[in-house]
Amino acid sequence: MVAKIKLVQSLIGGGKQLPFYLRCLKSMTNHCQERISLLLHTDGTLNEKDIETISTNFGSQFVEVPDPASARENSLDQLTGRPNCQRLRKDSLWGIEFFDPLFSKPEDSISRYIDADILFFRPFSNLFNDSVTEGGAVFLRDKQWDAYSLRPWHLAGRKKKPEIVRGITTALVCWDKQSLDWDYLEWFLGKVRFHAIPEWVLPTAQAGLANRCKAKTVLHRQIPNLYPNAKLAEETFGAHLLGSYREQWESKIETHKKGIPTKLSPTEANFEPCKPRGAFAYTINQTKRWLNTRLNLW
Repeated sequence: MVAKIKLVQSLIGGGKQLPFYLRCLKSMTNHCQERISLLLHTDGTLNEKDIETISTNFGSQFVEVPDPASARENSLDQLTGRPNCQRLRKDSLWGIEFFDPLFSKPEDSISRYIDADILFFRPFSNLFNDSVTEGGAVFLRDKQWDAYSLRPWHLAGRKKKPEIVRGITTALVCWDKQSLDWDYLEWFLGKVRFHAIPEWVLPTAQAGLANRCKAKTVLHRQIPNLYPNAKLAEETFGAHLLGSYREQWESKIETHKKGIPTKLSPTEANFEPCKPRGAFAYTINQTKRWLNTRLNLW
């Protein structure tokens, strides 16, 4: 029996970063032991030459680049009756990243999204296992930070307040679409006092959604977020190249790849359940982030 081809979606833009994005996406298709095709959303900056470059890079690998205007219209139609969600989709790049993959293929009960800055360097399997996602979601684990838009006091008090799980990164997100609590999402997006860091609003929203379903994360050693103090372990098969620290990690990854045997059995992705994060632990984590970013203490 021929295995079903699974659709994995991403978001890319044109310009000087396009070769890097394609390098990362191609590393995924080359090393993934499952049959996958790609749907590449865009912010509207891709031109005809960029589309041709994408086609050349992937050859016979099936790649679809939807029309951004049509994708926007479709998402806004699907979000009818949810004005806060619609507003985010209209005004934010992160709205494209979150909403468009959910609505692009209505026949697929599972949405699989990955950022185009995750580089894979050894064979892997099981990362896009739909049975793991069923009833919830899958994210990357962030062991360093709770990269959320909240202040610690937002988690205190008796009034309705946000929910979060301990650090997740939405660079990889698989959703069982039936597990999304749309009412919570609409409520959170409407509470601007919880949006202290705009670029982290949607990860924070998803951390709340994760607390309301059977959400999991990939083991952090398998796909780490490359902060300055991160480590590449024997079981690491991919890495999230965060923009702020990407340059300093490029040579380290090349050195690490040289030590990987040529003939290597695929590494099976493993998962652990998401766990709630309370106000006290969140405060400690925010202090750590302040020390990392303000005093460069890692």
